[in-house]
Amino acid sequence: MKNQQRTVPTHEVLVVDDDLYLLAAIEQTLTLNGYAVHTFGNPLEALARIEDRVFSAVLADIRMPEMNGLLLLEKILIKDPDLPVILITGHGDISLAVEAVKKGAYHFLQKPVDEDVILATLARAIERRQLVLENRRLEQQLTATRGGRSRFYGLIGAHPIMRKLYTLIETIAHENDPVLIVGETGTGKELAARALHTIGRPETAPYVAVNMGALPMDMIESELFGHEKGAFTGAVQRKVGKFEYAGEGTLFLDEICSMLPPLQAKLLRVLEDRSFTRLGGNAAIPLRARVIAATNRDLLAEIDRGAFRQDLYFRLNVLPIHLQPLRNRKEDIPLLVEAFMAEYGGGQPGGARCCPPELIRHLMTQDWPGNVRELRNLIRRYCVFGGKDPTTVAGPEPAAAVDLDLPDVSWKEYMEQQERLYIEQMLRRVGGQVSAAHQLMGISRKNLYDKISKYGIVLHRFRKEQSGR
Repeated sequence: MKNQQRTVPTHEVLVVDDDLYLLAAIEQTLTLNGYAVHTFGNPLEALARIEDRVFSAVLADIRMPEMNGLLLLEKILIKDPDLPVILITGHGDISLAVEAVKKGAYHFLQKPVDEDVILATLARAIERRQLVLENRRLEQQLTATRGGRSRFYGLIGAHPIMRKLYTLIETIAHENDPVLIVGETGTGKELAARALHTIGRPETAPYVAVNMGALPMDMIESELFGHEKGAFTGAVQRKVGKFEYAGEGTLFLDEICSMLPPLQAKLLRVLEDRSFTRLGGNAAIPLRARVIAATNRDLLAEIDRGAFRQDLYFRLNVLPIHLQPLRNRKEDIPLLVEAFMAEYGGGQPGGARCCPPELIRHLMTQDWPGNVRELRNLIRRYCVFGGKDPTTVAGPEPAAAVDLDLPDVSWKEYMEQQERLYIEQMLRRVGGQVSAAHQLMGISRKNLYDKISKYGIVLHRFRKEQSGR
């Protein structure tokens, strides 16, 4: 055997062989290459040692008088199913070695065994062992933290209702069936849709959101399905609709109840055939995107009054998600307030930076018909107005009780200023990393990049700030 420089042992290896010369040679080779080696000439003694130590791998001869390698393998795997066992065999024992591999042995080596072959095989076996153990550790960690997590792709809440929602989203995210999200206004239907998209679709896949109630009635079919040149007056060129633009990503149809009956019939056909045609066209275009619909109405009641097709409801309601109102999880209000204060606090000179306990207690007594969106808006006002009158801010008309010298800018300019401040705060928090910021903000990466470009935000500045801390 070659002499090699001795290194610090990092992995413990069990070697079992009744050939004491070979046992000593293997021990020397492994020790010189940094392994902590435990050698045994008796398989029964080796098994006893596995009871009280954790090994990275086992090397064992297949032919031994008291217990052959096959039986030793079976007993080892009962004690530790993931422990890699490498069997050493003579030329006449190949069939036994192959059988051993079928029963769970990692590999087998033929005598005489070359030193480099042993080391290479052992290194691969230990690497696999580490990957298995690390995956198991991460899975256990994920299972343990799921019970305590309070943030999930923009959704906030630690109530059991929310934890079940997080698990449901993870369960169905990678499916391609339609999803119907039902919930009152302000419960976070689009956040749930974005979470499904982020988890279940490639990072580069488009997320296309369509507010069905905001589309012009005379252009709605063109917006959704596109049109060919000359399809109608003013159609001077081909237009790609939302269904086509979504590609293999997600098409989110919000306020699905706003669709007129003729368009409901067309959507039903698209979902059934998984294809559509542009206005004025004949070629069928495959529907590759996942369709997620959302509504704040009772669809069954809408069906009863003839406003929504029952067959379309069943086609959309394959994987339902029902978002609970905030009044059913008031225990999450302090957590939501903390998150919104962190988001908005300090954004304005003299703005409020903390929320007093008496205000939080008062907020927890309210029913919040506008749900999380209403609470977010209230905290936004509280931060902007400096928290001068918490009880008034928590009332029905908080703005009327505060006399402010408002900036002399338009509403659009003012909101753009606030949006820029918010984006800069989030980028500063994550050191300018867009991949982390867009998930915290609950918007797509493309959307964030568009806003960064719009406001002329320099990412390098935040990365430099992070490295200088």
